[in-house]
Amino acid sequence: MNLHKQTIVAVLCLSAPLLAATDSLSTEDIAKIRRVHKHYEDTWLKGDADGVRALFTEDCVIFPPHATKPRLGQQGLNEFWFPPNAPPTEITKLVVTIERLGGDGHIAYAWGTDEVAWTITQDGQKTSSSHSGIFLNVLRKQSNGEWKISHHMWDDALPPH
Repeated sequence: MNLHKQTIVAVLCLSAPLLAATDSLSTEDIAKIRRVHKHYEDTWLKGDADGVRALFTEDCVIFPPHATKPRLGQQGLNEFWFPPNAPPTEITKLVVTIERLGGDGHIAYAWGTDEVAWTITQDGQKTSSSHSGIFLNVLRKQSNGEWKISHHMWDDALPPH
């Protein structure tokens, strides 16, 4: 099965319980989930790698766009986003817009659009890039009542052929 089909199967498996559940998130839970996404924006814009990591569960899974494989746990997250010896990268813009949010009070989902821009400095040269895309996050409520991202998937538009 190719990666695209595997990703679709994974999303359906993760989403099936959510689709069957009633939207019974409390107003407080909804506000906390929205704050997680705001902190996600803020920590990236501050260049706070530890802050980004703290928003994810220890056993998180990220599904990067066009990737060969999902990245598992904090180690996979670090290997993808914060590899050692990577050139300095600054996120210059990140706007995450939640289009839909739901869940059952223990597990939740949020999906929507994002816009990101970044600058990489390598060998004294700065290169800027950006894209707009879509995202899907699955979040789990922690024992302390806070929410963390357990599964994060995003994609960007492919260039026209």
